[in-house]
Amino acid sequence: MAITLNHRNATRRTLASRIVAWARGPTFARDILIVLAIKFVLLLALKFAFFNHPQAQHMSLPPAQVAQALLSVPASVPSPPPPQGDNHAR
Repeated sequence: MAITLNHRNATRRTLASRIVAWARGPTFARDILIVLAIKFVLLLALKFAFFNHPQAQHMSLPPAQVAQALLSVPASVPSPPPPQGDNHAR
């Protein structure tokens, strides 16, 4: 039983020393992890601030109407009529 306890303590020390070394030293993996964590927190904040609920209860639309508005082809804009009169640029 003493061997098991010593083995666990040795593992804890190496794990603790690895964590301390990771936190102290300038490592690329740590920097990437910190940047990703900050981005994740910011994205969650934006989601909760702007996309969780509609601005008003009456602003909700049926899904079929939303799909039709998003997927329909917009009406083409008519082209202007050709200019009439003399062409002075020729």
